[in-house]
Amino acid sequence: MKDKKTDWGLTPLEKLREEMDALDRELSLLLQKRLDLVTRIADYKKENHIQVLDRGREEKVIENVLSVLQNPQYAQCLKLTYEGIMAQSREFQTKRLSSSSTSPKKYALIGEKLSHSLSPRIHSLFFEKAGLNATYNLKEVPRDQLAGLLDRLKEEGYAGINITIPYKTELMSALNFISDEARNIGAVNTILLGEEYRGYNTDYYGFGMALDHHGLSYEGKRCAVLGSGGSSRAVIAFLKDHGASEIHLVTRNPQEAKQKFPDLPCTDIKAFTASGFDLVVNTTPVGMSSHSQASPLTEDQLKGAGAVMDLIYNPKETVLLSYCRALGIPCANGLFMLVAQALCAQEIWQGYKVSPGMIEEIYEELNRS
Repeated sequence: MKDKKTDWGLTPLEKLREEMDALDRELSLLLQKRLDLVTRIADYKKENHIQVLDRGREEKVIENVLSVLQNPQYAQCLKLTYEGIMAQSREFQTKRLSSSSTSPKKYALIGEKLSHSLSPRIHSLFFEKAGLNATYNLKEVPRDQLAGLLDRLKEEGYAGINITIPYKTELMSALNFISDEARNIGAVNTILLGEEYRGYNTDYYGFGMALDHHGLSYEGKRCAVLGSGGSSRAVIAFLKDHGASEIHLVTRNPQEAKQKFPDLPCTDIKAFTASGFDLVVNTTPVGMSSHSQASPLTEDQLKGAGAVMDLIYNPKETVLLSYCRALGIPCANGLFMLVAQALCAQEIWQGYKVSPGMIEEIYEELNRS
């Protein structure tokens, strides 16, 4: 049906849109005033060394906005709108703090041998896309130089570091704060170097995000974890916390693994069969670039598995994954987990939430190359 003209020569829809346009101009002016205040707050935070993210304050903002709500039907829409506004405010503050600095913020990966790490590439892409003035370096540290390491790094101007094998547990004693998930896992992979030394484990979240990205289900599922090293701890903790019905540990030395995980059934890897398990996760280094022709399981052992995730990302296609494809088993490598855990670390360092779209974008770029 044709929209009839009003006395002003406009259709009712055009009249409503005209009112909307006028209101949008008013909103734009108000949002600009809000950004003026955001800028002043960013400058104050910089002068007083205050982190950008303040979740308690953000919750109060939402409460304040909803306190004047007149139509309950608008509650969810208004809440999501302001969450978006605050996310943009955090990003604006972070960029201002970074751009106003004459020298770049410094971050690094600490480990024993790091020559093949993709971490600098991932973090450099993040800095580029987020518009941050920052660098990310690889720092190989001998074990005899761990004492006082965090103090030395802070003196050198580092704002945060990642930790990889074999130091994920060694540096915990030097921390002032350890997050719940890191304490439960017994390992940290991310440290914020501020007034306090604060430790986290982003492998935990990265693993879960990778499972969701690849559509590999875990809630109420029977799961088998290959390996009992540092990486297995985050995987086991996540599966426990998110409703896996069973978790079986599969290793070369079940007796030793049982001492680490007394509450889990442990099976010798030579006797293991994946039949009946909904999800099999490889946390061992078997199949990495230096041993790319090896697999922790034979093709026969894999038969009957519901899905497989190999935490190895180099090479992209391990022998284990090639067996899965031959058997028609859904599978994935560890590249998405690597990207997700890296950007979870950036959330801790920068103080704001990284959009899922950026994680996907960086993953796709690395996956293509």
